[in-house]
Amino acid sequence: MKLVAFFFACVVASVSAIKDTAANAEAKAFLEKYATEEGAVVKESGLMYKVLQDGKGGSPSVNTPCSCHYEGRIAANYPDGATFDSSIARGKPSTFAPRQVIKAWTEAMQMMTVGSKWELVCPPEIAYGSRAKGERIPANSVLIFTMEMLDCQGVASEL
Repeated sequence: MKLVAFFFACVVASVSAIKDTAANAEAKAFLEKYATEEGAVVKESGLMYKVLQDGKGGSPSVNTPCSCHYEGRIAANYPDGATFDSSIARGKPSTFAPRQVIKAWTEAMQMMTVGSKWELVCPPEIAYGSRAKGERIPANSVLIFTMEMLDCQGVASEL
């Protein structure tokens, strides 16, 4: 009986590894393709972004509360995939400081200016990594966000 259980565990582990490998290959292909698209900026951290709308204000520090609209999708479902979270759909912006969010957002928010709107591509290493986030975001997911920085406490909205 122990041998059967061990065999079953090995099969499950192998199938999971195959799925992970396939998902990783798809994610890698997506990231490589996005990096070559017009307007894409690639940072050393792995963060990629496109500026969709320039802002005219200042940029927040890591501790500055900011009001933002955002919409998140998983790259595997891009560009037409359903969103897993959207402040726009809720009809109310979210407020948080760059230090309170995933690493990709922490980096991006400090480069954004009030009034700007960016598309962010977040590899798993600077998103949720090997942890699943609820039922909607599988582990090792590449995430795509459209983020608009509406206001930041104490930061000029126009310079």
